Amino acid sequence: MLRKIYLILAFAFFTTFAFAQTGTLKGVITDVMSGEPIPFANIVAERNGNQIGGTTSDFDGNYTIKPLEPGSYTVKATFVGYGTVEITGVIISANKITDQNVQLQEGVAIGEVKIIEYKKPLLDKDNLSGETKTAEEIVALPTRSVASVAATTAGIYQRDEGEGVNIRGSRGDATEYYIDGIKVRGSMGVPTSGIEQITVITGGVPAKYGDATGGIISVTTKGPSSKFSGGFEYESSSLFDDYNYNILGFSLSGPILKKRNADGTKGSSIIGYFLAGELLSVDDNDPSAIGMWKVKDDVLNDLRDNPFVVAPNSAAGFLSSSEFLDAADFELLEAKQNTNLKRINVQGKLDFKPSKNTFLSLGASFYANESNDLQPYGGSPRTWFSVFNYDNNRKSSQTTYRLFGKLTQKFGSEESNSDESASTIKNAFFTIQADYTNNKYTAGDPNHEDNLFNYGYIGKFDTYKSPIYQNGSAIDSATGIIYTGQVLAGWADTLYTFEADDINPGLVNYTSAYYDMFSQYGLNSFQGATMANYFGVDASNDGVIRTAADLQGQGLINGGSPASVYSLYANHGTMYNGYAKEENTQMSFKASGSADIKSHEFSFGFEFEQREDYYWGISPMGLWGLMRQQTNKHILERNLSDPLPVIDPLTGVYQDTINYDRLFVGSEQSNFDIKLREHLQDIQAVDNQGNFITDLTFIDIDSYDPSTYSLDFFSADELLN
Repeated sequence: MLRKIYLILAFAFFTTFAFAQTGTLKGVITDVMSGEPIPFANIVAERNGNQIGGTTSDFDGNYTIKPLEPGSYTVKATFVGYGTVEITGVIISANKITDQNVQLQEGVAIGEVKIIEYKKPLLDKDNLSGETKTAEEIVALPTRSVASVAATTAGIYQRDEGEGVNIRGSRGDATEYYIDGIKVRGSMGVPTSGIEQITVITGGVPAKYGDATGGIISVTTKGPSSKFSGGFEYESSSLFDDYNYNILGFSLSGPILKKRNADGTKGSSIIGYFLAGELLSVDDNDPSAIGMWKVKDDVLNDLRDNPFVVAPNSAAGFLSSSEFLDAADFELLEAKQNTNLKRINVQGKLDFKPSKNTFLSLGASFYANESNDLQPYGGSPRTWFSVFNYDNNRKSSQTTYRLFGKLTQKFGSEESNSDESASTIKNAFFTIQADYTNNKYTAGDPNHEDNLFNYGYIGKFDTYKSPIYQNGSAIDSATGIIYTGQVLAGWADTLYTFEADDINPGLVNYTSAYYDMFSQYGLNSFQGATMANYFGVDASNDGVIRTAADLQGQGLINGGSPASVYSLYANHGTMYNGYAKEENTQMSFKASGSADIKSHEFSFGFEFEQREDYYWGISPMGLWGLMRQQTNKHILERNLSDPLPVIDPLTGVYQDTINYDRLFVGSEQSNFDIKLREHLQDIQAVDNQGNFITDLTFIDIDSYDPSTYSLDFFSADELLN
């Protein structure tokens, strides 16, 4: 009576708890000859040699064993005077009832065991909208991707191997993935050798899954075995193709501590372990059926040394050498270039079973990959970088780790199941589970990563300026004197020099070659004169570049990118203009309780889940243009209220020239400009006698190297706008 009251109180406590990812085994034990039910027969379920659950049949021969972790079980039934029956390979699936009737035969010789192999039913009456794939079926499939295994189920579409799936027309993000009851954030990261089964639900999704509007793919991992076992496998395609697919997988399982039986022999496992992992390396993870074209290496080297040619019509200026190739300059390769992938994923479990009714499982998994991606831009064609610019593919990396612990406590006598079989409340248990997931993702240029101001850096550019004068007059507001003569109208660029840097040699080639060719085709020839006219350079230029505009977008400035080839391919040296970091965390707590009251099951549950998502991304090459825009904009105008007539200091004679200082407009000064001037004053000791922040010095952004700048100089509004 007290035990029943205890159970009622326990379930009152768990009335808000969520359902566990466990299964149920039930059926009827009958006499094979008469068909009559056999009451009080013993039946147990073993997994990997360990007894997981057991019970006795009731007066009508019915039995129910739960909760059982999803997996493959051996079911044994015994009764006095009857032969033992053992059914192997019984599949228990998450949140499903597996029916398995057992027929015992009377008068069989003592010690004789009848072994029956379980046959998976063609139709799963508990999951007509979906399917369960066992470990044996998964190994036989020509794929290692969980999504691809699930895609073999009717009603699921997958475009390419390894990609997400669409269940019954839903979007890819409408499908929820679970591993051992843990909602997946980040990569699945489960080694193939560690998967016990995959259950797919394509319709009629239970309410407990909450926000899954498409379908459910639930993965159950393997657990420890009662005897030491292990294995490894190695696959390689290196001898047969250029994809160089190599994978090494392993698994280890066994007991750490076993009970001692009364006779001194070792009994069931108290503590057991399971460990599985995979190491993968592949040069082309997404092979093309028709291969991939690229420019030949010697041709590419020549393009880098000579990025421009003079147009046949000299008035057209310089043209990209990449647009003057023919079929003989290209080659067709079997595998794509610079698209290698390296991956490691490891998963482990520790199971503790100090008593028959208490079970504790601790687990962890770790996944990490690093790859060079062929298609770094979302909307660009797959060939965008592959023909001329495969050396600059984006580098991405991802790490995911999960930790979980689960405690299951059953209620009932540990010595005998007879009392429970006859009681009103049976199969009572509760489960408590907690888990934590952390997923991190980064993507960017493989050489620069988070050195943002290295992106697009060509070298040091110095702009030389001179004042421009025009006839006019000005009034001195202090004296009222009117001065006429040459009045300062502004400042003009007179020389634009370039000093190459080796941070981005692929981009430097464009600017260096342009400076050389511009000088070579100056006014020393008729063609040079035409070029000078085309570029709008004064006849006195003689091939000298005086402003950034003289580069015409072909010679690159900091933050610049070469023009594409026929708008079809990225030209050689083009950088991936992006850097992103993402982190997702998930912490959840679940608990569930269940009991059978006569022929009815009552289940109660509670779930708490907390997610945190962080994302940060930037197009770093654009920072150079933003810095030019935010600097000096408060000192671009002349201070017309304070003319500065040029007076000969010896004679006091006015020299027919009027100058102006730059006008300081404080409201126009950007946060970036202020922070930059503070920094320059610190590192260069500029104007130590005064305040460089309010100084009228014009800052030439491109004259400093990338280490000068920091994102901290920008305000949030400046970066967002």
